[in-house]
Amino acid sequence: MNSHANTNAIVPSSAALWLGLSGLLLLGFFVLGLLTVMLLNGGWVNHVLSPVGSYVPMFQLIWTEQPLAALQMILSKSVIAFAHRDMQAGLNVWTLEYDTLTLGVYLVAALLGGRLLLPLARDGKSGGGMVPGLAGVAGLVLAFTYMTSIEHCAGATWAGFVLAYGLGADDFELSWWWQGMLASAGLGLLGYGLWQRRP
Repeated sequence: MNSHANTNAIVPSSAALWLGLSGLLLLGFFVLGLLTVMLLNGGWVNHVLSPVGSYVPMFQLIWTEQPLAALQMILSKSVIAFAHRDMQAGLNVWTLEYDTLTLGVYLVAALLGGRLLLPLARDGKSGGGMVPGLAGVAGLVLAFTYMTSIEHCAGATWAGFVLAYGLGADDFELSWWWQGMLASAGLGLLGYGLWQRRP
């Protein structure tokens, strides 16, 4: 009886396991994104920026007159950006940027992805829906990932466009439609995966 109580004390609760898996997924989104950008564009991260910080004084001025406009302005700026900077030229060769919306989508995708992985981690059973659900998580994350590359774009641009241009698709139409389709497909696959996982 006593050994059974000790075993239960060692096994984490489902909520703790779910949060742990979600945290690992969230960390994985950042690491995998950075590794991919570093490999495709060359150069390691040697500069970290917080672009939103430079807008705080302007935010404070606008807030008193137009709080919604000020909030929209500050939420649309990148919270953190990882960059490879050419120190001699003083230019960022590439950046991987995370604004508030992107961070929110990453967090929700990680929490739902953790839910998909929970039965595998807890019981060792993958069950139905895990693979399409995780493909949906990947689609959502990619649909909300933005970067700059000195060779292809000056401002923060969807990573899918930069990838297409980098692969030589110069005629690839720069339209939100592609990004929206990927996000919709990601949501659909994620919803299907979660529906298959229901008790």
